[in-house]
Amino acid sequence: MGKLLIMAGGMSSRMKKVEGSEALDSALVQQANTLPKGMIGVGKDGRPFMDYLIYNAHKANYNEVLILKNPKDLVTKPYYDKLEADGKAWGMKFLYATQTISPDREKPAGTADAIQQALEQTPQWKGERFTVCNSDNLYSVNVLKLLSENPVQNAVVSYESVALGVEPERVKSFAVIKADMDNYLVEIIEKPNEEQIESARDSLGKIGVNMNVFHFNYDDILEYVRKEPFNPIRNERELPTAVMKMASENPKKVITVAVAENVPDLTSKEDISIVQQYLVDTFGDF
Repeated sequence: MGKLLIMAGGMSSRMKKVEGSEALDSALVQQANTLPKGMIGVGKDGRPFMDYLIYNAHKANYNEVLILKNPKDLVTKPYYDKLEADGKAWGMKFLYATQTISPDREKPAGTADAIQQALEQTPQWKGERFTVCNSDNLYSVNVLKLLSENPVQNAVVSYESVALGVEPERVKSFAVIKADMDNYLVEIIEKPNEEQIESARDSLGKIGVNMNVFHFNYDDILEYVRKEPFNPIRNERELPTAVMKMASENPKKVITVAVAENVPDLTSKEDISIVQQYLVDTFGDF
């Protein structure tokens, strides 16, 4: 049975922008402006987006979810505590951690900081393996299974850019994944140039993109996120950089898992109508 860490401690700054509001009813606009992205009621009868991710995890044989939340988030824990108490949580056990924000900062210190805080607040996971992902992406049952069942302790999913629907020019705004001939991670390249994109193509000419879903051994990744410095430009401590360092210092430590499928994304208000239709088409009456 698997463990899932959902990073839900961000500030949702892009979701709070005005763009896309005109296509939504006032209730959804209000939710988008005030709630964590994963708790926006885009599903049937107002079901939160994160329910669908957790349901997929249940179908992929996960049984424990650790939600890393923002200190100002007063809705996520009560919602899932009630779901669990009412016996409607698909047999999941819920744990919580809070990504505290330093007094000298206005927002969290990045994804490496998020993982460090979550794991240090959950010492009972020491020695275990877990999947970690964003709260505003809907990862499939297939991907979650591929990670939890992979014999390699640490893994990153490499999404084929064409299957994601990413236009060739837009690949430059993503992080591409470079692997060796045995599919072990060599490098995660943020905002790559043309030469770097070409160098990352696999033997079939495909380009793999990072969509922030990983699988880790607790002790392995905690060592690297603890010592990950702040990025001098973004002023955040970033998980992909920590993973890349782990891979570079320990060849054959991190496997890449290639998949060809889309990832529904709830980043901004403009995504809401698209996600709503996807959930209707894919989940029906759930």
